[in-house]
Amino acid sequence: MAEDHKQQGENHNVSGRSMVCALLAGMAVTAPLPGMMGFSFLATVTLLVISSPLLLIFSPFLLCVGLVFAGVLTGFTVATAMALASTLAWMYREIRGSLGAGYNVT
Repeated sequence: MAEDHKQQGENHNVSGRSMVCALLAGMAVTAPLPGMMGFSFLATVTLLVISSPLLLIFSPFLLCVGLVFAGVLTGFTVATAMALASTLAWMYREIRGSLGAGYNVT
């Protein structure tokens, strides 16, 4: 088994030209990445600097919007819980009625 692996390793000869081509291809693919990262960071910092005064000016309005959003989210959560509870209660009544454990009102 080890001899088979050794023989396979000896058959893979890579020329210097293909190594140089692989190196150039790798550099061509990865070289733009630091530039794109720098541009992304610069854009993020610029937008943060521009939007910071706007956040301070509109903070009372944003607080009210956040409170309304929290209230709406609470309402939807309560409505979902009530719907789930009524569905589970209906299922329980149906299962209990089919087993004959209770009485059916007709």
